[in-house]
Amino acid sequence: MKKNLKILIPIDFSKYSLETLGFALKLREHCEPTYHLLYVVVDGEIESFSALAGIPREEQQRKMDEARHQLEREAERVREAVPEARIETVILAGIPYKEICRYADKESMDLIIIGTHGRTGLSHLLIGSTTERVVQQASCPVLSVKPSIL
Repeated sequence: MKKNLKILIPIDFSKYSLETLGFALKLREHCEPTYHLLYVVVDGEIESFSALAGIPREEQQRKMDEARHQLEREAERVREAVPEARIETVILAGIPYKEICRYADKESMDLIIIGTHGRTGLSHLLIGSTTERVVQQASCPVLSVKPSIL
């Protein structure tokens, strides 16, 4: 009997996160997962910077709506390809690594599967890695997938 697992897959619509989703779908051979696809619209602490830059609150809502539409489209693509896959979609606003960890705690996720973009140099130093922070702060196991190996 296969074990039921709740698996969180953060998606940013990059080719890397979509490849990571493909990798996660292969786990159906070993367990009976429910996949939670999560997209985080950057908000919260960064909101003050957007206000200074003149980005209106309506723009944030538009981004949320676009993300919801795109995430549902991706989930539907997976449902068509893998009809037995159980997929839930979630859109949150905030700092990505914080929201990923918070959602994983709130929903008692068994596993987070997250891709790494391989950011290096100055951008990694200044921005950091969402994946790295999730690995450090998540309360459940995290599987970091380097998409080039898929």
